[in-house]
Amino acid sequence: MGFRTQAEEDALETMSLDEYLIENKEATFMMRASGDSMRGEGIFRGDLLIVDRSRSPHDGNIVIAVHDGAFRMARFDSRIGGAGPVRADLAVGSELSIEAVVTAVIRKLV
Repeated sequence: MGFRTQAEEDALETMSLDEYLIENKEATFMMRASGDSMRGEGIFRGDLLIVDRSRSPHDGNIVIAVHDGAFRMARFDSRIGGAGPVRADLAVGSELSIEAVVTAVIRKLV
């Protein structure tokens, strides 16, 4: 029997990441980020994204959109054409639909 380490003393209570990160199980799924278009937002290639299809996007949210048949990620701004992501290559008027709101980003460091 030994003394507890400082890390053990500072540890949080056991918690479920599902309960912490997911509000609506039926509408939530994970995606892996690809490409570098969201580096400025702190989202890097390989990060896991938790996205919720039941949420309505609000200005400033990062959303998953389907643009001309491909998934794209962008910051939402309702001022652009009434509703649409902020990215020049995601022109409102082409085939564009907002599919989900990104609610969390998970990055594995090692």
